[in-house]
Amino acid sequence: MMLDGVHCLDCADGLTRLPAESVDVILTDPPYLGDRFEAAYRVLTDHAGRVLRPSGFLVTYAGQFHLERTMQILAGAGLRWYWMVAQENNGPCTVVHCRNILARYKPILVYQKPPHRPAPRMLFDRVAGKPSKKHHPWEQSLGDSVTLLGALAPPGGVVLDPFAGSGTALLAAKLLGLHWIGFEVDPAHVVTARMRLAQESIDPWTAGVPA
Repeated sequence: MMLDGVHCLDCADGLTRLPAESVDVILTDPPYLGDRFEAAYRVLTDHAGRVLRPSGFLVTYAGQFHLERTMQILAGAGLRWYWMVAQENNGPCTVVHCRNILARYKPILVYQKPPHRPAPRMLFDRVAGKPSKKHHPWEQSLGDSVTLLGALAPPGGVVLDPFAGSGTALLAAKLLGLHWIGFEVDPAHVVTARMRLAQESIDPWTAGVPA
């Protein structure tokens, strides 16, 4: 599997093609609406422990409504709980009518493959970027991805997004001078991701990453 590429593949198929211990950080935002979330997180559970290098990180967005079940599934990945980052909602609130909740943040779960090792740089457990939704209906903030990868990825490391969408996490990896691999089943989103990735790298110290 070539580095620095977005592959039009189902992530379960793509992950089986990756060599063991070839990825430093998995940063992803799986589809977690309706009844799709269990299958998505089971893919991560089945493969993350194998493809991550020792002390590598799995960083995944998660929906609040199914958070308990999501964490139960991820507990089978052979990884250790590391931390949770709160993504503040700077736009309209999400209303969860069945719980009478106005949701103002989204959990980002962080797990680590043993052995434990502190993150390469200080990780702030709150991010506040505003997703634009310009390229994908579920697009996350590029600034948040830069912040997370700037703290968790080693210099020159490999970042994987199994649910690449329009390539936000991969673009953040490239801007930080990291390598990236992405899988996405929708050909139109693959085209969008490849177009976005035609940008120059930047120094993480000037990218708004907390020191």
